Amino acid sequence: MNSPVDQIKRAMNALAYADSGERTVAVSASPSRKWIALGVGDSLPAPVMSYVIGACRRMRADLLLLSVDTTRVRALLEAYLPDLEGVDCQSEELASASTASVLRALNLHRGLLFAVSGTDDDPLRPLLRNRRGSRTPVPVVLVSEKSPAERPAPPVAPRASDEHTQ
Repeated sequence: MNSPVDQIKRAMNALAYADSGERTVAVSASPSRKWIALGVGDSLPAPVMSYVIGACRRMRADLLLLSVDTTRVRALLEAYLPDLEGVDCQSEELASASTASVLRALNLHRGLLFAVSGTDDDPLRPLLRNRRGSRTPVPVVLVSEKSPAERPAPPVAPRASDEHTQ
């Protein structure tokens, strides 16, 4: 088993290669490698990262981080490196946050299981609103920062028995 330091070095090396614009054929073309894509905007909320890291572990998948600014990704990811031990990360810098650019990036990676959108400003969010018929190559999961307990409860209609007790 690799030490946490080795895992952090491996994750940072993966990000460094991705930031330099190099594509590794073995990484994207390996049929046995599985990926979960995560759209990264201005933040990486803890509930979103907890979901993604858990999914990567359960499915034995690596993490593909899609963003228009990979420098920001590196800074945001730093807090989660201990939790990402054993999960290989690759950062993909998009030309823009357009649907076409995101779909191009998703189509480049074989073995992509699904994608996760967790913030309003991440590049995968437009795929959830897309109604023009563009099909995504994988399902896109929306992970909310709020837990079900924090969401407002739906209104409850009064029961007939409540009218008589007033």
